[in-house]
Amino acid sequence: MSVYNHRPSTVNLNQLVTSIPIRRKAADQVEREKFEWSQWQSASKAINTVESPAKEKHVRNLILGTFRLEGARLFWSMMTRLQLESHPIICWKFCYVMHRVLRDGHKHVVHDSVQLAPYFEQLGKFWSPFSEAPLRGGSQLSALRQSYGMMTYRYCRLMVSKLTFHERNPTFAGNLSIGEHNDIRRIFNDNLDAYFQLCIELLDYMEEILGLVEVVFTSLDQSRANSMTTAGQCRLHPLILCIQDSSVLYDYIVKVLFKLHDNLPGETLQGHRQRLIEQFRRLKRFYEQSSTLQYFRDLIKIPILPDNPPNFKLKDDIKNYQAPIAIVHTPPPEPTQVIDDILIDTSDDTQSTASFAMNDDWPPNGHAPDRSKEIVDLEQRLLKCDLMLRENRSETDELHRLIATKDTELTSERNHRLQLEEQIRQQLDNQRRVEEMHALEKKSNSDEKFNKLLEAYNKLREEHIVVLRREGEIKKQLANFHQEHAQLKEAHKKLGEEFHRMKTEYEQLKEHNHEELNGEIVQLRQTNDQIFFEMNTLRSQRELFEKEIEEQNVRLNENENQRQVKSMLNIHGTHDHSHI
Repeated sequence: MSVYNHRPSTVNLNQLVTSIPIRRKAADQVEREKFEWSQWQSASKAINTVESPAKEKHVRNLILGTFRLEGARLFWSMMTRLQLESHPIICWKFCYVMHRVLRDGHKHVVHDSVQLAPYFEQLGKFWSPFSEAPLRGGSQLSALRQSYGMMTYRYCRLMVSKLTFHERNPTFAGNLSIGEHNDIRRIFNDNLDAYFQLCIELLDYMEEILGLVEVVFTSLDQSRANSMTTAGQCRLHPLILCIQDSSVLYDYIVKVLFKLHDNLPGETLQGHRQRLIEQFRRLKRFYEQSSTLQYFRDLIKIPILPDNPPNFKLKDDIKNYQAPIAIVHTPPPEPTQVIDDILIDTSDDTQSTASFAMNDDWPPNGHAPDRSKEIVDLEQRLLKCDLMLRENRSETDELHRLIATKDTELTSERNHRLQLEEQIRQQLDNQRRVEEMHALEKKSNSDEKFNKLLEAYNKLREEHIVVLRREGEIKKQLANFHQEHAQLKEAHKKLGEEFHRMKTEYEQLKEHNHEELNGEIVQLRQTNDQIFFEMNTLRSQRELFEKEIEEQNVRLNENENQRQVKSMLNIHGTHDHSHI
């Protein structure tokens, strides 16, 4: 993922610096000028065109300056006068010093510098090998630009990534520490989304570090420089910070991935694991290459990574994990100039720093203060301290080894404690699940009753709706019936009137025809009696006729029987005659 976002194409450094607040300043003008002169001397000697690493005393003085003023306003004000785009080595050393100040300076330095990330983007694009920006100085600067251009470009990308990371995660200090316990598995509690995003940002941060490391080693091979030359040391010196940052980042990534694998399926984290495996191989190669260089042996103890990255699919593999620890050896002290204790006030006077940033008459009063006697006294004191430090260096190294051993033991104890906490958490989770099951059972019973009541209510509601619909239909039918009843009533009334009229006419006709009807009835009765008499006569005649027919039938039957007897006798006689 690119560290460059959509920002303005041109960044005015002076405008960005003026927005940095001034928190503390020297109360006395003379003391203020002495302090600013001391800071300017350290800045100009640490960041210059000489191809050699910046001296520790100058960088340390700049770091102490951020603590005295509780911020980076003065530091950035001096950077506006260094013309960082004039020479590639100046820009390379500036990135290193800025990296050191962010890591070891006052906590406000990170906050003050976050808003200057666009300037690093602009600076990186300027020194990019693909940039067409003109550069004064002839062929020598062009050659330096080819060798230092890509390194400076990658270093600016790393600074943008670092500032962006701290802007999104203010919990992390400039040296990536996160508090007293330094346990990354506790900062977000159980917010897995936050840990998922944090893991991506840590991997992106590590990617920029490894990109810078690979470019530096490639540049060493191309220039045929080695770690014992000043040119080689100038290129390699920032890698000490990369070793420190990468060891902490690797430890954080591993612990975050173990936490994520405890709560998320492995398929979801496949991309994270692949990125870590690739970065593990590159980081291991970086540590192995660095451990072979004589230059690093006296400056830092390089951690040793195992042959393979942790197996996150095995939950117990975290017991075998040991955090890589990079130990920086204390360098021998060098004679340095005095940094006087300065009285501090909190009044709001921004004139000194602002005038320093824009004034070309530097140093103040046109000359450096005469402090040769103080320097001689301090050199004698420093020689004594140097002798004491050399005597105690072996003890310090032994203490470092002891600290590393104790850190390992502490890590083991911490892992054991985390396992116990995990067991307790699982027990609490099981207990919570049991309570939830009981609560669900109670809820299911109440839900069942509620569902029954709801079903009864729905049934009554549907029946009520049906009744209302039927009531509406019945009302319509009743209205129709009322209308038909009125019509029938009207028709009945008319029929009643017609009936009365016809009844009146009938009674009139009845009275008129009563006599005629009585006469006809008498006549009909007489006719009926006559017909009845004739019918009786005919019935008697029919009976007589039937008797005669019956007698004739009897006679016919007797005649038929006699005829049959005669025919049989004739047949029998004929048969006897033929036989004779």
